[in-house]
Amino acid sequence: MTKLTKLIDKIVIGIVAFLLTLFPNSTGLLSLHQQQTNHSFIGAEKIASAIETGDVAALESLMCLNIKENVEDLPGKVGELMDAIEGEIVESTWKSGGGSYFERREKGRQIVQAGVDIYITTTEGTYLVAVWWEAVNTFKPEETGIRNIALCDPELSVTDGYVLVRISATEGIGEWHD
Repeated sequence: MTKLTKLIDKIVIGIVAFLLTLFPNSTGLLSLHQQQTNHSFIGAEKIASAIETGDVAALESLMCLNIKENVEDLPGKVGELMDAIEGEIVESTWKSGGGSYFERREKGRQIVQAGVDIYITTTEGTYLVAVWWEAVNTFKPEETGIRNIALCDPELSVTDGYVLVRISATEGIGEWHD
């Protein structure tokens, strides 16, 4: 991203934030603001950073409210995910993956979700962190964030334990939820 692009993004975010103070009930403005500030690649960067630094609290803070309320011992599960990565992390990359979901319902209620694949390369091998990220929720903003995260070993087959650790919401992964 160039400096000019970053500057333009900051200006747009500032304008939308200002307009939200004038029109706080505008679901269209809220959707635009969330898309600018909570894009799946912004989430991917934060997730990769939390994993690289071993920051359980930072990764936990990126989870949607459903996960925070329904996963028993969430800090322990996040720690389990991080501990399953063997070796020193040398690189993290990400790309779109796993599809996307968009739906709009009555009164401008909107949800936007996207799959993101994060590749963590260590001195021992490469891991896939498959994420289902909710970027926009105009009626329950606290539900944005990680709806599903799975640490996978791409060298194993599904029957051999491809998914090493998974943390999931109880609903709304690639579908509508209230």
